[in-house]
Amino acid sequence: MLTAIITEATAPLPRDVMGPLVEPHAARLSQVLLEALTAFNRAADSSPAEFAQLGAAARGLLVADFVREPALRIFGGVWDAEVDLRHGYPWVSLNGGRIQIRFRKLGRDLSLSPSDSARSKMLSFHLGEPCLPGLEPATVLTAGYVLDETGIKPERLALVCHVGTVLHYAMDLPMIGAVQPAPEQIPVFPLSAPLIRSAQGAAKLRLPGLQGGSQ
Repeated sequence: MLTAIITEATAPLPRDVMGPLVEPHAARLSQVLLEALTAFNRAADSSPAEFAQLGAAARGLLVADFVREPALRIFGGVWDAEVDLRHGYPWVSLNGGRIQIRFRKLGRDLSLSPSDSARSKMLSFHLGEPCLPGLEPATVLTAGYVLDETGIKPERLALVCHVGTVLHYAMDLPMIGAVQPAPEQIPVFPLSAPLIRSAQGAAKLRLPGLQGGSQ
């Protein structure tokens, strides 16, 4: 289990301070997640046989891929935010870099997937250096989605802060995104067997020992 040594320099910003800083961006964060899930479900509907072969980890990786385009587009022109890719995945920086936000799936209790790799957990939790090399200590938040019992539709969107493996606080995000047109993401159909195997292989490499379960 990961632990965090919290000092005055590395402690996350308290919720009452965080709220006013992230609230103006709540609809944008929601839109990124909703667009990614919509694109994923559209792809799944178009190639049901191929997607049926994917485990939860591989599906999670594909959703993460669909997050990239809307995150870069929606936050790319926001004057008080910066967005960049780290290891291929988008992060949004607010408040001069003191707030770092990533996107991913959450458990129904707002936890991060227990089957994830240690490195991925460290990038998600608020642990300060050396998890974000080259950056000053920051409050790391996760903009995440909780799926309903069918595992298809989003039931809740939330912005959460963890300290170590403990949920520190959470703020609900609106289930409606910012009002702006979104171009359709067009994946390649049908998904080929090599692509399916590639997604499965990538999931196994990133999540060693995972043979299924929730992402």
